[in-house]
Amino acid sequence: MSITCPACGKKNDAVMECQRCGCELAVLQRITEVADVTLRDGKKSLVCGDAAAAVYQAKKSWQLKKSPEAARLAFLANLAIGDFTQAERWYAMSVDRNWNTEYSP
Repeated sequence: MSITCPACGKKNDAVMECQRCGCELAVLQRITEVADVTLRDGKKSLVCGDAAAAVYQAKKSWQLKKSPEAARLAFLANLAIGDFTQAERWYAMSVDRNWNTEYSP
């Protein structure tokens, strides 16, 4: 898992501090891990038929890490529960790498 240093912009692979500037990255790495676990839990919920739980987990993952995967999960889960307005917003965020607050649910 690669973490981009917020101080200098260098991509770092599985290290606790930036190799260029020494910035502490452990907290960012942990946040990314939690976002990934939350996303996996959301996928399991959707597969098991609990779309409402999948929406919750997708939003939680999105808050931690603005990933297209979290947006796609939220899109699919909102489709499953029939909330097409939210599904449309999440779809826009899942395909637009330069999302902005205009789309935020």
